Amino acid sequence: MLDDTSNHELLIAWKSGDQDAAGLLFRRYQARLMALVRSRLSRKLVRRVDAEDIVLSAYRSFFVAVRDGRAVPAADDDLWPLLTTIVLRKLARQSRRHAADRRSIDQEQQGDSDWMEYVGSHEPDAEQAAVLADEVERLLAMLDATAREVLVRTLQGDDVITIATALGINERTVRRALERIRQELPVDGTEVHGRRGPVTAKRTSPRKSNRSAQGTTTYDQYLLQQFIGAGAFSKVYRAIDRSSGETVAVKFLRRDCWNDDRAMGSLIREYEILKRLQHPNILSMRDWGTTPRGALFLVTDYIPGVNLADWRLARQPSVAQIVEIAWCVATAVAVAHAGGVLHCDLKPANVLMRDDGQIVLCDFGLARHVMDPDDVPRGGTAGFLSPEQISDAFGSVTEKSDVYGLGGLLYALLTGSPPMSGQDLPEILSNVLSSASPQSPSRLGAQSSPELDAIALRCLQKEPSRRFDTASDVATALRNQTSGVGSFKVQFSPSTDLAISNDSPGEN
Repeated sequence: MLDDTSNHELLIAWKSGDQDAAGLLFRRYQARLMALVRSRLSRKLVRRVDAEDIVLSAYRSFFVAVRDGRAVPAADDDLWPLLTTIVLRKLARQSRRHAADRRSIDQEQQGDSDWMEYVGSHEPDAEQAAVLADEVERLLAMLDATAREVLVRTLQGDDVITIATALGINERTVRRALERIRQELPVDGTEVHGRRGPVTAKRTSPRKSNRSAQGTTTYDQYLLQQFIGAGAFSKVYRAIDRSSGETVAVKFLRRDCWNDDRAMGSLIREYEILKRLQHPNILSMRDWGTTPRGALFLVTDYIPGVNLADWRLARQPSVAQIVEIAWCVATAVAVAHAGGVLHCDLKPANVLMRDDGQIVLCDFGLARHVMDPDDVPRGGTAGFLSPEQISDAFGSVTEKSDVYGLGGLLYALLTGSPPMSGQDLPEILSNVLSSASPQSPSRLGAQSSPELDAIALRCLQKEPSRRFDTASDVATALRNQTSGVGSFKVQFSPSTDLAISNDSPGEN
């Protein structure tokens, strides 16, 4: 879809089923609309009203109106007047809801707990936000549909009467739901001080082996803005560095991992590894630290964009796109190997594509050093694991394990699926170790070529000796495939030079 396509043509394409057209329409006005909403929010409302939610809601209303024939582009093809009208109406309704009939003390005593009052009316610091996110997620998973909606609306600041009216239920039902929620509120892991002070967690300091590690920054330097992703041991938030005003990403250990030596060691190791690797196609590490209650966190560059798994799910990429992306990743892996680091968890979800097209390799949580590949417990994503990452019978984990991972990533970009699959985890692991090599992407209907199939399948050989020797060899093979397949605006560095920092990890 071309950027110079008219709004009218994009709407026609969208009504014909082209979701990319809707995405392009959204991006054309998103930044301006967000700025408009933020300029109209008071200091009190900015804590309660999310500008992005307002804009997304306005777009939903706009597309519904277009679908129903109630909205058409103006003669000059400019949607700005129509979109601003919808946005400002949405904002006005939100403002009235939050400004009028705020809960009195009596209403609070009748309905809401101090814990929920604090969450809804205060700006938590970074640690409190991470803890509260875990608690809210836990509560939502335990509650029925009505109670979940009551919880969400309570956290948004609605009182009992407002919630009952919005949900079409009586006030008694709302109060019963609130009572069920109170019964599930944290009593042993989180102490609630309500109006008397902030929500605080009981102190859970790191184990003795990590108490001397102080980090390079303090948690109160960052203002968390939005949850952007999660893994087995951590959650990632978009945040603002209060000192510089820059947008960064902050990865917090999940609360139940604060005393887990393996999880803590993995996070610190990730800092040490990424701080040494400086390359345009590898995520840049900034700092790490611990909160007063023992929560470890990392601070990295924020990458505006999408991971390759989501990118692949949303489209059918061309061979040229896939080849150049895989080349960028192979180049980044070669850089890491030159720095003595094995990634050990290569897959599309661990590679980001910036909005400007640049490819960035991230998530070194399972990385290990080339000279000591067994210095961390084994792990990874089942369908992308090499045989030696599962069984010593195939040898040690080496650079060729990442060569296998590159083949898995290339295979997934071509086919939309990992190279190995199964009904459950044991079956997947068994297939990695014992089944025949995966079918070639072309036989599965993927847009590929015999040469590209051969590269992927050579990387995915079970015996490490039959794979490419290095990630650089994979990059060279992929580079030789770019002639005649078009071009794509993925950005990469043509050099695999590596800058090694002499700073000792943990020093300020």
